[in-house]
Amino acid sequence: MQEPELFSILNAFASPILVAKPVREGSITKDFGLVFLNDAFKKQVDPSISSCKLYSEFKDKLSVNVAWLDMADKAMNKIENPPQIYYSEISKAWFRVSMHCSESGLLVVSLENVTTLHDQDVELKQSAYTDRLTGLPNRNKFNLEFPKTIETASFCGNKLAILLIDIDNMKNINDSKGNKEGDKILQNVAEILNQFNKNRIYAYRYGDDEFIVIIERFDSIDTLINITDTIFESFVLQDIKISGGISVYPENSEEPEDLIRFADIAMHVAKKNGKNNFVYFQPDMQRVFIQKLNILNKMTQAVLSSSFKQVYQPQFDVKSGQLRGFEALIRWTDSELGNISPSFFIPLAEECGLIIPIGNWVLNTAFETLSYWQKNYDFKGIISVNISPIQLKQETFLEDIADLLKKYNINPKYIEIEITEGIMIENMNDAISKMKLLKDMGFKISLDDFGTGYSSLSYLQMLPLDTLKIDKSFINDITGKDGIQATITNSIISMVTQMGLDTIAEGVEKIDQYDLLKKFNCHIIQGFLKGMPMDRSTCEQYLAGNHNALLSLENEKIL
Repeated sequence: MQEPELFSILNAFASPILVAKPVREGSITKDFGLVFLNDAFKKQVDPSISSCKLYSEFKDKLSVNVAWLDMADKAMNKIENPPQIYYSEISKAWFRVSMHCSESGLLVVSLENVTTLHDQDVELKQSAYTDRLTGLPNRNKFNLEFPKTIETASFCGNKLAILLIDIDNMKNINDSKGNKEGDKILQNVAEILNQFNKNRIYAYRYGDDEFIVIIERFDSIDTLINITDTIFESFVLQDIKISGGISVYPENSEEPEDLIRFADIAMHVAKKNGKNNFVYFQPDMQRVFIQKLNILNKMTQAVLSSSFKQVYQPQFDVKSGQLRGFEALIRWTDSELGNISPSFFIPLAEECGLIIPIGNWVLNTAFETLSYWQKNYDFKGIISVNISPIQLKQETFLEDIADLLKKYNINPKYIEIEITEGIMIENMNDAISKMKLLKDMGFKISLDDFGTGYSSLSYLQMLPLDTLKIDKSFINDITGKDGIQATITNSIISMVTQMGLDTIAEGVEKIDQYDLLKKFNCHIIQGFLKGMPMDRSTCEQYLAGNHNALLSLENEKIL
Protein backbone atom coordinates (compact mmCIF):
# COMPACT_ATOMS: atom_id res chain seq x y z
CA MET A 1 0.00 0.00 0.00
CA GLN A 2 1.36 3.39 -1.00
CA GLU A 3 1.77 6.16 1.59
CA PRO A 4 -0.87 8.50 0.07
CA GLU A 5 -3.41 5.69 0.22
CA LEU A 6 -2.36 4.79 3.79
CA PHE A 7 -2.58 8.40 4.91
CA SER A 8 -6.02 8.70 3.35
CA ILE A 9 -7.14 5.76 5.48
CA LEU A 10 -5.60 7.29 8.64
CA ASN A 11 -7.50 10.51 7.99
CA ALA A 12 -10.71 8.53 8.30
CA PHE A 13 -9.86 7.64 11.92
CA ALA A 14 -11.59 9.68 14.64
CA SER A 15 -8.60 9.38 16.93
CA PRO A 16 -5.52 11.59 16.50
CA ILE A 17 -2.64 9.78 14.78
CA LEU A 18 0.90 10.98 14.08
CA VAL A 19 3.55 9.27 11.94
CA ALA A 20 7.24 10.14 12.31
CA LYS A 21 10.53 8.90 10.87
CA PRO A 22 13.66 8.35 12.98
CA VAL A 23 16.45 10.91 12.59
CA ARG A 24 19.71 9.06 13.23
CA GLU A 25 23.32 9.90 13.70
CA GLY A 26 24.98 6.63 12.94
CA SER A 27 23.14 3.98 14.95
CA ILE A 28 21.75 6.46 17.47
CA THR A 29 18.23 7.90 17.08
CA LYS A 30 18.49 11.62 17.86
CA ASP A 31 14.98 12.72 16.95
CA PHE A 32 12.00 11.99 14.76
CA GLY A 33 10.94 13.88 11.68
CA LEU A 34 7.25 14.58 11.25
CA VAL A 35 5.85 12.56 8.31
CA PHE A 36 2.08 12.77 8.76
CA LEU A 37 -0.67 14.13 11.00
CA ASN A 38 -4.20 12.93 10.37
CA ASP A 39 -7.10 15.41 10.38
CA ALA A 40 -8.24 14.36 13.86
CA PHE A 41 -4.81 15.19 15.27
CA LYS A 42 -4.89 18.67 13.78
CA LYS A 43 -8.42 19.33 15.09
CA GLN A 44 -8.21 17.82 18.56
CA VAL A 45 -4.61 18.43 19.57
CA ASP A 46 -2.93 21.52 18.11
CA PRO A 47 -3.10 22.65 14.46
CA SER A 48 0.19 24.55 14.82
CA ILE A 49 2.06 21.28 15.16
CA SER A 50 1.64 20.68 11.40
CA SER A 51 4.25 23.39 10.73
CA CYS A 52 6.84 21.60 12.85
CA LYS A 53 9.52 19.46 11.23
CA LEU A 54 10.90 17.53 14.17
CA TYR A 55 9.31 15.58 17.01
CA SER A 56 11.38 17.49 19.58
CA GLU A 57 9.87 20.77 18.38
CA PHE A 58 6.31 19.98 19.40
CA LYS A 59 6.39 17.18 22.00
CA ASP A 60 6.34 19.62 24.92
CA LYS A 61 3.32 21.34 23.40
CA LEU A 62 1.43 18.12 24.04
CA SER A 63 2.62 17.72 27.63
CA VAL A 64 5.83 18.10 29.58
CA ASN A 65 4.75 15.27 31.88
CA VAL A 66 5.19 12.49 29.33
CA ALA A 67 8.60 10.97 28.55
CA TRP A 68 7.98 11.22 24.80
CA LEU A 69 11.46 10.36 23.52
CA ASP A 70 11.81 7.49 25.98
CA MET A 71 8.48 6.06 24.83
CA ALA A 72 9.48 6.51 21.19
CA ASP A 73 12.83 4.80 21.74
CA LYS A 74 11.15 1.81 23.42
CA ALA A 75 8.62 1.58 20.59
CA MET A 76 11.35 1.56 17.91
CA ASN A 77 13.29 -1.11 19.80
CA LYS A 78 10.20 -3.28 20.41
CA ILE A 79 10.55 -2.92 24.20
CA GLU A 80 7.44 -3.17 26.37
CA ASN A 81 5.92 0.28 26.25
CA PRO A 82 2.63 0.76 28.14
CA PRO A 83 0.36 3.69 27.21
CA GLN A 84 0.49 6.87 29.27
CA ILE A 85 -2.24 9.40 30.10
CA TYR A 86 -1.74 13.14 30.05
CA TYR A 87 -3.82 16.30 30.23
CA SER A 88 -3.71 18.75 27.33
CA GLU A 89 -3.98 22.38 28.40
CA ILE A 90 -4.63 23.35 24.78
CA SER A 91 -7.43 20.86 24.18
CA LYS A 92 -8.66 20.85 27.79
CA ALA A 93 -8.91 17.09 27.52
CA TRP A 94 -7.27 13.93 28.77
CA PHE A 95 -5.50 11.69 26.23
CA ARG A 96 -4.09 8.18 26.34
CA VAL A 97 -0.96 8.03 24.17
CA SER A 98 0.34 4.81 22.61
CA MET A 99 3.43 4.34 20.38
CA HIS A 100 4.29 1.53 17.98
CA CYS A 101 6.87 0.83 15.30
CA SER A 102 5.51 0.02 11.83
CA GLU A 103 6.94 -2.69 9.59
CA SER A 104 8.60 0.01 7.50
CA GLY A 105 10.34 1.44 10.56
CA LEU A 106 8.10 4.46 11.12
CA LEU A 107 6.96 5.62 14.56
CA VAL A 108 3.16 5.61 14.86
CA VAL A 109 1.78 7.75 17.70
CA SER A 110 -1.94 7.34 18.43
CA LEU A 111 -3.95 9.41 20.89
CA GLU A 112 -7.28 8.50 22.43
CA ASN A 113 -9.50 11.08 24.11
CA VAL A 114 -10.28 9.51 27.49
CA THR A 115 -11.72 12.57 29.22
CA THR A 116 -15.07 10.91 29.95
CA LEU A 117 -13.40 7.77 31.30
CA HIS A 118 -10.95 9.85 33.32
CA ASP A 119 -13.73 11.95 34.84
CA GLN A 120 -15.66 8.82 35.73
CA ASP A 121 -12.54 7.35 37.32
CA VAL A 122 -11.95 10.54 39.30
CA GLU A 123 -15.57 10.55 40.42
CA LEU A 124 -15.29 6.90 41.43
CA LYS A 125 -12.12 7.55 43.40
CA GLN A 126 -13.68 10.60 44.97
CA SER A 127 -16.73 8.61 46.05
CA ALA A 128 -14.42 5.98 47.51
CA TYR A 129 -12.85 8.62 49.73
CA THR A 130 -15.78 10.97 50.38
CA ASP A 131 -18.84 10.45 52.56
CA ARG A 132 -21.89 11.18 50.41
CA LEU A 133 -24.14 12.36 53.24
CA THR A 134 -21.81 14.85 54.90
CA GLY A 135 -19.29 15.61 52.17
CA LEU A 136 -16.43 14.94 54.60
CA PRO A 137 -13.52 12.64 53.76
CA ASN A 138 -14.43 9.15 54.90
CA ARG A 139 -12.72 6.38 56.84
CA ASN A 140 -10.86 5.16 53.74
CA LYS A 141 -9.37 8.62 53.28
CA PHE A 142 -8.42 8.82 56.95
CA ASN A 143 -6.75 5.40 56.84
CA LEU A 144 -4.81 6.55 53.75
CA GLU A 145 -3.73 9.91 55.14
CA PHE A 146 -3.20 9.32 58.86
CA PRO A 147 -0.01 7.20 58.57
CA LYS A 148 1.47 9.87 56.28
CA THR A 149 0.50 12.54 58.79
CA ILE A 150 2.32 10.58 61.51
CA GLU A 151 5.41 10.33 59.29
CA THR A 152 5.38 14.09 58.69
CA ALA A 153 5.01 14.80 62.40
CA SER A 154 7.88 12.44 63.16
CA PHE A 155 10.12 14.04 60.53
CA CYS A 156 9.35 17.60 61.70
CA GLY A 157 9.29 16.79 65.41
CA ASN A 158 5.71 18.04 65.77
CA LYS A 159 2.91 16.95 68.07
CA LEU A 160 -0.45 15.84 66.79
CA ALA A 161 -3.65 14.53 68.31
CA ILE A 162 -6.74 12.70 67.17
CA LEU A 163 -10.18 13.37 68.54
CA LEU A 164 -12.69 10.55 68.09
CA ILE A 165 -16.28 11.81 68.38
CA ASP A 166 -19.42 9.73 68.83
CA ILE A 167 -22.93 11.20 68.78
CA ASP A 168 -24.74 10.30 71.99
CA ASN A 169 -27.92 8.19 71.77
CA MET A 170 -27.92 8.19 67.96
CA LYS A 171 -29.79 4.89 67.73
CA ASN A 172 -32.57 6.23 69.93
CA ILE A 173 -32.80 9.35 67.77
CA ASN A 174 -33.18 7.23 64.63
CA ASP A 175 -35.70 4.91 66.32
CA SER A 176 -37.84 7.67 67.82
CA LYS A 177 -37.53 10.48 65.25
CA GLY A 178 -36.63 8.62 62.07
CA ASN A 179 -33.53 8.29 59.92
CA LYS A 180 -34.11 11.66 58.23
CA GLU A 181 -33.74 13.42 61.55
CA GLY A 182 -30.67 11.31 62.27
CA ASP A 183 -29.16 12.25 58.90
CA LYS A 184 -29.82 15.90 59.63
CA ILE A 185 -27.86 15.63 62.88
CA LEU A 186 -24.97 13.96 61.06
CA GLN A 187 -24.94 16.81 58.54
CA ASN A 188 -25.02 19.37 61.35
CA VAL A 189 -22.04 17.69 62.99
CA ALA A 190 -20.17 17.84 59.69
CA GLU A 191 -20.99 21.54 59.31
CA ILE A 192 -19.62 22.27 62.77
CA LEU A 193 -16.43 20.33 62.10
CA ASN A 194 -16.02 22.02 58.72
CA GLN A 195 -15.71 25.32 60.56
CA PHE A 196 -12.47 24.01 62.04
CA ASN A 197 -11.08 22.51 58.83
CA LYS A 198 -7.87 24.49 58.46
CA ASN A 199 -4.30 23.75 57.53
CA ARG A 200 -3.78 21.99 60.85
CA ILE A 201 -7.22 20.55 61.65
CA TYR A 202 -8.83 17.90 59.43
CA ALA A 203 -12.20 16.22 60.01
CA TYR A 204 -13.43 12.86 58.68
CA ARG A 205 -16.59 10.82 59.00
CA TYR A 206 -15.19 7.66 60.57
CA GLY A 207 -18.30 5.51 61.03
CA ASP A 208 -22.09 5.55 61.23
CA ASP A 209 -22.23 8.08 64.06
CA GLU A 210 -18.49 8.58 64.57
CA PHE A 211 -16.23 11.37 63.37
CA ILE A 212 -12.49 11.75 63.76
CA VAL A 213 -10.45 14.94 63.80
CA ILE A 214 -6.69 15.21 63.24
CA ILE A 215 -5.14 18.19 65.02
CA GLU A 216 -1.58 19.02 63.92
CA ARG A 217 1.30 21.26 65.01
CA PHE A 218 -0.03 22.62 68.32
CA ASP A 219 2.50 24.19 70.64
CA SER A 220 1.49 22.57 73.91
CA ILE A 221 -1.15 20.44 75.60
CA ASP A 222 -2.74 23.66 76.84
CA THR A 223 -3.15 24.78 73.21
CA LEU A 224 -4.67 21.41 72.35
CA ILE A 225 -7.10 21.71 75.28
CA ASN A 226 -8.15 25.15 74.04
CA ILE A 227 -8.81 23.71 70.56
CA THR A 228 -10.82 20.71 71.79
CA ASP A 229 -12.74 22.86 74.28
CA THR A 230 -13.70 25.21 71.45
CA ILE A 231 -14.87 22.27 69.33
CA PHE A 232 -16.92 20.91 72.22
CA GLU A 233 -18.50 24.29 72.95
CA SER A 234 -19.57 24.55 69.31
CA PHE A 235 -21.62 21.39 69.74
CA VAL A 236 -23.07 22.64 73.03
CA LEU A 237 -24.27 25.81 71.27
CA GLN A 238 -26.07 23.65 68.69
CA ASP A 239 -27.52 21.38 71.42
CA ILE A 240 -25.83 18.32 69.90
CA LYS A 241 -24.65 15.89 72.57
CA ILE A 242 -21.40 14.12 71.79
CA SER A 243 -18.75 12.09 73.58
CA GLY A 244 -15.11 12.24 72.54
CA GLY A 245 -11.78 10.60 73.24
CA ILE A 246 -8.40 12.23 72.57
CA SER A 247 -4.97 10.64 72.15
CA VAL A 248 -1.71 12.49 71.56
CA TYR A 249 1.37 11.75 69.43
CA PRO A 250 4.05 10.99 70.53
CA GLU A 251 3.11 11.03 74.25
CA ASN A 252 0.56 8.21 74.09
CA SER A 253 2.08 6.31 71.17
CA GLU A 254 3.93 6.70 67.88
CA GLU A 255 1.85 4.02 66.15
CA PRO A 256 -1.30 5.06 64.19
CA GLU A 257 -3.25 1.98 65.27
CA ASP A 258 -2.49 2.61 68.95
CA LEU A 259 -3.53 6.25 68.75
CA ILE A 260 -6.87 5.30 67.22
CA ARG A 261 -7.42 2.56 69.79
CA PHE A 262 -6.47 4.84 72.68
CA ALA A 263 -8.83 7.58 71.46
CA ASP A 264 -11.58 4.96 71.26
CA ILE A 265 -10.87 3.79 74.82
CA ALA A 266 -11.01 7.40 76.06
CA MET A 267 -14.26 7.96 74.19
CA HIS A 268 -15.86 4.96 75.89
CA VAL A 269 -14.69 6.30 79.24
CA ALA A 270 -16.48 9.55 78.34
CA LYS A 271 -19.63 7.53 77.62
CA LYS A 272 -19.35 5.70 80.91
CA ASN A 273 -18.84 8.97 82.78
CA GLY A 274 -22.24 10.27 81.73
CA LYS A 275 -21.71 11.13 78.05
CA ASN A 276 -21.57 14.60 76.50
CA ASN A 277 -17.92 15.27 77.37
CA PHE A 278 -14.36 14.86 76.05
CA VAL A 279 -11.79 12.68 77.82
CA TYR A 280 -8.04 12.55 77.26
CA PHE A 281 -6.48 9.10 77.15
CA GLN A 282 -4.46 8.09 80.20
CA PRO A 283 -2.21 4.99 80.27
CA ASP A 284 -4.19 3.49 83.15
CA MET A 285 -7.24 3.37 80.87
CA GLN A 286 -5.56 0.71 78.76
CA ARG A 287 -4.99 -1.50 81.79
CA VAL A 288 -8.64 -1.15 82.77
CA PHE A 289 -9.69 -1.82 79.17
CA ILE A 290 -7.59 -5.01 78.97
CA GLN A 291 -8.99 -6.13 82.32
CA LYS A 292 -12.49 -5.44 81.08
CA LEU A 293 -11.80 -7.32 77.84
CA ASN A 294 -10.52 -10.29 79.83
CA ILE A 295 -13.70 -10.34 81.91
CA LEU A 296 -15.86 -10.05 78.79
CA ASN A 297 -14.06 -13.05 77.26
CA LYS A 298 -14.58 -15.03 80.47
CA MET A 299 -18.22 -13.96 80.59
CA THR A 300 -18.72 -15.19 77.03
CA GLN A 301 -17.35 -18.56 78.04
CA ALA A 302 -19.53 -18.54 81.15
CA VAL A 303 -22.61 -17.95 78.99
CA LEU A 304 -21.65 -20.80 76.66
CA SER A 305 -20.96 -23.20 79.53
CA SER A 306 -23.85 -22.00 81.77
CA SER A 307 -21.41 -21.29 84.59
CA PHE A 308 -23.66 -18.84 86.40
CA LYS A 309 -25.49 -19.64 89.60
CA GLN A 310 -28.82 -18.40 90.92
CA VAL A 311 -29.39 -17.69 94.60
CA TYR A 312 -32.55 -16.52 96.32
CA GLN A 313 -32.92 -13.84 99.01
CA PRO A 314 -36.08 -14.07 101.12
CA GLN A 315 -38.51 -11.21 101.62
CA PHE A 316 -40.73 -10.99 104.70
CA ASP A 317 -43.98 -9.22 105.51
CA VAL A 318 -43.20 -6.71 108.24
CA LYS A 319 -46.45 -7.03 110.22
CA SER A 320 -46.98 -10.78 110.06
CA GLY A 321 -43.37 -11.88 109.77
CA GLN A 322 -44.45 -14.37 107.12
CA LEU A 323 -42.35 -15.21 104.07
CA ARG A 324 -43.51 -13.13 101.12
CA GLY A 325 -41.23 -14.74 98.57
CA PHE A 326 -37.69 -14.61 97.16
CA GLU A 327 -35.71 -12.37 94.86
CA ALA A 328 -33.73 -14.38 92.30
CA LEU A 329 -30.14 -13.12 92.17
CA ILE A 330 -27.43 -14.14 89.72
CA ARG A 331 -23.94 -15.04 90.92
CA TRP A 332 -20.75 -15.70 88.98
CA THR A 333 -17.58 -17.28 90.30
CA ASP A 334 -14.59 -17.56 87.97
CA SER A 335 -11.80 -20.07 88.65
CA GLU A 336 -9.15 -17.37 88.15
CA LEU A 337 -10.88 -14.16 89.27
CA GLY A 338 -13.01 -15.57 92.06
CA ASN A 339 -16.40 -14.03 92.89
CA ILE A 340 -17.34 -11.24 90.48
CA SER A 341 -19.97 -8.82 91.71
CA PRO A 342 -23.17 -8.47 89.64
CA SER A 343 -22.81 -4.70 90.04
CA PHE A 344 -19.64 -5.06 87.95
CA PHE A 345 -20.43 -7.72 85.35
CA ILE A 346 -24.11 -6.87 84.65
CA PRO A 347 -23.28 -3.39 83.23
CA LEU A 348 -20.57 -5.00 81.10
CA ALA A 349 -23.05 -7.59 79.88
CA GLU A 350 -25.50 -4.81 78.99
CA GLU A 351 -22.78 -2.93 77.15
CA CYS A 352 -21.71 -5.85 74.97
CA GLY A 353 -25.12 -7.51 74.45
CA LEU A 354 -24.48 -10.59 76.61
CA ILE A 355 -27.28 -9.46 78.92
CA ILE A 356 -29.78 -11.05 76.51
CA PRO A 357 -28.60 -14.69 76.90
CA ILE A 358 -27.79 -14.08 80.58
CA GLY A 359 -31.23 -12.57 81.18
CA ASN A 360 -32.89 -15.47 79.37
CA TRP A 361 -31.01 -17.92 81.62
CA VAL A 362 -32.07 -16.02 84.76
CA LEU A 363 -35.73 -16.01 83.70
CA ASN A 364 -35.78 -19.66 82.71
CA THR A 365 -34.04 -20.72 85.93
CA ALA A 366 -36.40 -18.66 88.09
CA PHE A 367 -39.52 -20.02 86.34
CA GLU A 368 -38.27 -23.59 86.58
CA THR A 369 -37.44 -23.15 90.29
CA LEU A 370 -40.86 -21.63 91.06
CA SER A 371 -42.62 -24.44 89.23
CA TYR A 372 -40.65 -27.04 91.19
CA TRP A 373 -41.30 -25.36 94.54
CA GLN A 374 -45.01 -25.04 93.85
CA LYS A 375 -45.30 -28.73 92.99
CA ASN A 376 -43.05 -30.11 95.73
CA TYR A 377 -43.32 -27.63 98.61
CA ASP A 378 -46.77 -26.09 98.06
CA PHE A 379 -45.00 -22.73 97.76
CA LYS A 380 -47.49 -19.86 97.51
CA GLY A 381 -45.01 -17.02 97.52
CA ILE A 382 -43.54 -14.79 94.84
CA ILE A 383 -40.28 -15.02 92.97
CA SER A 384 -38.97 -11.62 91.92
CA VAL A 385 -36.79 -11.44 88.80
CA ASN A 386 -34.69 -8.50 87.64
CA ILE A 387 -35.12 -7.44 84.01
CA SER A 388 -32.58 -5.26 82.21
CA PRO A 389 -33.89 -2.31 80.16
CA ILE A 390 -32.10 -3.91 77.21
CA GLN A 391 -34.10 -7.11 77.68
CA LEU A 392 -37.32 -5.13 77.87
CA LYS A 393 -36.50 -3.42 74.56
CA GLN A 394 -36.25 -6.74 72.72
CA GLU A 395 -39.10 -7.19 70.23
CA THR A 396 -39.70 -10.79 71.32
CA PHE A 397 -39.53 -10.18 75.09
CA LEU A 398 -43.28 -10.41 75.75
CA GLU A 399 -43.61 -13.45 73.53
CA ASP A 400 -40.64 -15.17 75.18
CA ILE A 401 -41.91 -14.62 78.73
CA ALA A 402 -45.39 -15.84 77.71
CA ASP A 403 -43.75 -19.02 76.38
CA LEU A 404 -42.10 -19.56 79.78
CA LEU A 405 -45.50 -19.35 81.49
CA LYS A 406 -46.79 -22.11 79.22
CA LYS A 407 -43.63 -24.19 79.50
CA TYR A 408 -43.74 -24.30 83.30
CA ASN A 409 -47.52 -23.91 83.74
CA ILE A 410 -47.17 -20.96 86.10
CA ASN A 411 -49.74 -18.39 87.13
CA PRO A 412 -48.08 -15.00 86.39
CA LYS A 413 -49.35 -13.51 89.69
CA TYR A 414 -46.50 -15.42 91.40
CA ILE A 415 -43.84 -13.70 89.27
CA GLU A 416 -42.72 -10.17 90.05
CA ILE A 417 -40.84 -8.39 87.27
CA GLU A 418 -38.28 -5.97 88.70
CA ILE A 419 -37.26 -3.13 86.43
CA THR A 420 -34.56 -0.58 87.20
CA GLU A 421 -34.67 3.17 86.78
CA GLY A 422 -32.63 2.76 83.59
CA ILE A 423 -35.86 2.47 81.61
CA MET A 424 -36.39 6.18 82.26
CA ILE A 425 -33.34 7.13 80.24
CA GLU A 426 -34.19 5.76 76.79
CA ASN A 427 -37.57 5.52 75.11
CA MET A 428 -39.65 5.60 78.27
CA ASN A 429 -42.96 5.38 76.34
CA ASP A 430 -42.05 2.02 74.83
CA ALA A 431 -40.97 0.68 78.21
CA ILE A 432 -44.19 1.80 79.89
CA SER A 433 -46.25 0.24 77.10
CA LYS A 434 -44.53 -3.12 77.57
CA MET A 435 -44.84 -2.89 81.34
CA LYS A 436 -48.60 -2.33 80.98
CA LEU A 437 -48.83 -5.39 78.76
CA LEU A 438 -46.95 -7.41 81.38
CA LYS A 439 -49.36 -6.13 84.02
CA ASP A 440 -52.31 -7.11 81.79
CA MET A 441 -50.82 -10.60 81.49
CA GLY A 442 -50.98 -10.89 85.28
CA PHE A 443 -47.39 -10.20 86.35
CA LYS A 444 -46.53 -8.00 89.30
CA ILE A 445 -44.26 -5.04 88.49
CA SER A 446 -41.67 -3.65 90.88
CA LEU A 447 -39.39 -0.62 90.55
CA ASP A 448 -35.96 -1.45 91.94
CA ASP A 449 -33.42 0.89 93.62
CA PHE A 450 -35.83 3.79 93.93
CA GLY A 451 -34.12 7.07 94.76
CA THR A 452 -30.67 6.34 93.31
CA GLY A 453 -31.14 7.50 89.74
CA TYR A 454 -33.61 9.38 87.60
CA SER A 455 -37.00 8.61 89.11
CA SER A 456 -39.27 10.99 91.00
CA LEU A 457 -42.53 10.56 92.84
CA SER A 458 -44.29 12.73 90.27
CA TYR A 459 -44.12 10.21 87.47
CA LEU A 460 -44.58 7.02 89.48
CA GLN A 461 -48.25 7.42 88.58
CA MET A 462 -47.32 6.82 84.96
CA LEU A 463 -45.78 3.43 85.69
CA PRO A 464 -48.00 0.36 86.12
CA LEU A 465 -46.33 -0.61 89.41
CA ASP A 466 -47.35 -2.90 92.25
CA THR A 467 -44.27 -2.46 94.39
CA LEU A 468 -41.54 0.09 95.00
CA LYS A 469 -38.19 -0.99 96.46
CA ILE A 470 -36.43 1.59 98.62
CA ASP A 471 -32.71 1.44 98.00
CA LYS A 472 -30.26 0.28 100.66
CA SER A 473 -28.55 3.70 100.60
CA PHE A 474 -31.65 5.17 102.31
CA ILE A 475 -31.90 2.37 104.86
CA ASN A 476 -28.22 2.54 105.93
CA ASP A 477 -28.63 5.86 107.74
CA ILE A 478 -32.30 5.62 108.59
CA THR A 479 -31.48 5.58 112.32
CA GLY A 480 -29.05 8.50 112.10
CA LYS A 481 -29.25 11.13 114.84
CA ASP A 482 -30.10 13.94 112.42
CA GLY A 483 -33.23 12.07 111.35
CA ILE A 484 -32.94 13.23 107.72
CA GLN A 485 -32.97 9.78 106.09
CA ALA A 486 -35.72 8.64 108.41
CA THR A 487 -37.88 11.60 107.44
CA ILE A 488 -37.26 11.03 103.72
CA THR A 489 -37.95 7.30 103.98
CA ASN A 490 -41.11 7.83 106.00
CA SER A 491 -42.37 10.35 103.45
CA ILE A 492 -41.67 7.98 100.56
CA ILE A 493 -43.46 5.09 102.26
CA SER A 494 -46.45 7.27 103.16
CA MET A 495 -46.86 8.77 99.68
CA VAL A 496 -46.30 5.50 97.85
CA THR A 497 -48.77 3.70 100.10
CA GLN A 498 -51.40 6.36 99.31
CA MET A 499 -50.78 5.55 95.64
CA GLY A 500 -51.72 1.94 96.35
CA LEU A 501 -48.23 0.50 96.09
CA ASP A 502 -46.44 -1.88 98.42
CA THR A 503 -42.99 -0.90 99.65
CA ILE A 504 -39.96 -3.13 100.08
CA ALA A 505 -36.99 -1.86 102.11
CA GLU A 506 -33.70 -3.33 100.86
CA GLY A 507 -30.55 -3.88 102.89
CA VAL A 508 -32.13 -4.16 106.33
CA GLU A 509 -29.33 -5.44 108.57
CA LYS A 510 -30.11 -4.07 112.05
CA ILE A 511 -33.01 -4.58 114.39
CA ASP A 512 -33.42 -0.83 115.01
CA GLN A 513 -33.76 -0.31 111.23
CA TYR A 514 -36.44 -2.99 111.17
CA ASP A 515 -38.31 -1.46 114.11
CA LEU A 516 -38.31 1.98 112.53
CA LEU A 517 -39.53 0.63 109.19
CA LYS A 518 -42.31 -1.22 111.00
CA LYS A 519 -43.26 2.06 112.65
CA PHE A 520 -43.34 3.73 109.21
CA ASN A 521 -45.73 0.98 108.01
CA CYS A 522 -43.27 -0.37 105.43
CA HIS A 523 -44.85 -3.51 104.06
CA ILE A 524 -41.93 -5.80 103.24
CA ILE A 525 -38.28 -6.01 104.19
CA GLN A 526 -35.33 -7.70 102.53
CA GLY A 527 -31.85 -7.89 104.02
CA PHE A 528 -29.30 -9.84 106.02
CA LEU A 529 -31.18 -9.31 109.30
CA LYS A 530 -34.01 -11.62 108.25
CA GLY A 531 -32.48 -13.55 105.38
CA MET A 532 -29.35 -13.71 103.27
CA PRO A 533 -29.17 -14.94 99.66
CA MET A 534 -29.23 -18.76 99.74
CA ASP A 535 -28.68 -21.47 97.20
CA ARG A 536 -31.62 -23.49 96.01
CA SER A 537 -31.06 -26.52 98.23
CA THR A 538 -30.89 -24.36 101.38
CA CYS A 539 -34.11 -22.60 100.34
CA GLU A 540 -35.77 -25.97 99.88
CA GLN A 541 -34.73 -27.08 103.38
CA TYR A 542 -36.36 -23.94 104.72
CA LEU A 543 -39.51 -24.45 102.63
CA ALA A 544 -39.66 -28.03 103.90
CA GLY A 545 -40.07 -26.68 107.44
CA ASN A 546 -36.49 -26.45 108.72
CA HIS A 547 -36.41 -22.82 109.89
CA ASN A 548 -32.88 -23.30 111.16
CA ALA A 549 -31.79 -23.58 107.53
CA LEU A 550 -32.48 -19.89 107.07
CA LEU A 551 -29.25 -17.92 106.84
CA SER A 552 -29.69 -14.62 108.68
CA LEU A 553 -28.08 -12.36 111.23
CA GLU A 554 -31.14 -12.93 113.39
CA ASN A 555 -30.53 -16.68 113.34
CA GLU A 556 -26.87 -15.98 114.10
CA LYS A 557 -25.87 -18.21 111.24
CA ILE A 558 -23.66 -15.46 109.89
CA LEU A 559 -22.02 -13.06 112.35
